[in-house]
Amino acid sequence: LKPRCSRRTLTPPLALGASSFAMPTYKLCYFDIRGLAEMSRWMFKVAKVDFEDCRLSFAFGTPGDFSTIIRPEFDAAKASGELATSLGKVPYLEVDGTKIGQSKAIERFIAREFG
Repeated sequence: LKPRCSRRTLTPPLALGASSFAMPTYKLCYFDIRGLAEMSRWMFKVAKVDFEDCRLSFAFGTPGDFSTIIRPEFDAAKASGELATSLGKVPYLEVDGTKIGQSKAIERFIAREFG
């Protein structure tokens, strides 16, 4: 299974010739719940910055029983080593191919980038 990703476009595209450099691309990956990545999502939206919101599926086998959590995309990404940079955890922010792990580090990065 592939994670469900959506492109959040919040700013109009730049006019041709308005800028001579390419803007970085941002991909925020977390479970399809609010949780630890919600503040980062809000920070991107408030700053009106385009980012890819990659949400990994998350469900309970038995409602309320944390030992029966089903998260196939996360387990596959962890097994393949895709999460090695973020110590096998989510959320992570990918900026032009470079991954940043830990929710507070991501929030500090976004705050520094966009004020």
